[in-house]
Amino acid sequence: MVQQPTGTGPPNRAATGPRAATGTATAASPAEARARPVRQFILKVHSRCNLACSYCYVYAGPDRSWRDRPRVPPAEVIRRTAERIAEHAAAHGMREVAVVLHGGEPLLAGAARLAADVRLIRDLVPATVHAAVQTNATLLTVERIGRLRDAGLRIGVSLDGGLPAHNTARADHAGRPSWSAAAAGIRLLAGTAPEAYAGLLCVVDLRHDPVEVYESLLDFRPPMIDLLLPHGNWTAPPPACPRRPTTRRRTAVG
Repeated sequence: MVQQPTGTGPPNRAATGPRAATGTATAASPAEARARPVRQFILKVHSRCNLACSYCYVYAGPDRSWRDRPRVPPAEVIRRTAERIAEHAAAHGMREVAVVLHGGEPLLAGAARLAADVRLIRDLVPATVHAAVQTNATLLTVERIGRLRDAGLRIGVSLDGGLPAHNTARADHAGRPSWSAAAAGIRLLAGTAPEAYAGLLCVVDLRHDPVEVYESLLDFRPPMIDLLLPHGNWTAPPPACPRRPTTRRRTAVG
């Protein structure tokens, strides 16, 4: 959960402008593509997670291909990624970019590894790099927070509410609640390094009172809260959108 760098403008919307009204998809011209640089880069720095959230579309979904992939990308992959970001930033004359270290749970890679990855990216990218890590907070310690802060990383936390009942979907692989460890990690972050605290990312659960959820999150003193709608698709529709009893479903092409 990371804000765009100041002055980068609003994110691009695929369904805006005259093309959306026609109902047809038209590829952007080379000139348009050059005029729309990517400003935020999400890097998967660990492909496993210490939690087993029931709604996770990667680890709780039907695709199990992640099991055959390396847990941590080789250093050369990070270097090549940094070089490509550098090429993109130089080609577009960008003065700043955002890089978010993600997972799985990125802290499984170790705070020292995350700091080294960001240092390499900053060494190679000819622009200011706003770096952050998105974590479930269960592995945060004073030492890890300090190392990330000293490396110039802001820390965003994923949490579905400020009470244990709001986080029943966020259990570990043995089915044990993650709430206590996550809450302790967030309070440690807010208390010891508020300047590195990026905020909270919350998946909306329609079963819970939204006011209660919001006010309970405020107890963690977040600088910002980002609310996400639950993931859904044709096979597993999102809450309050039951599957229609029909074999023919409308798609983007009819």
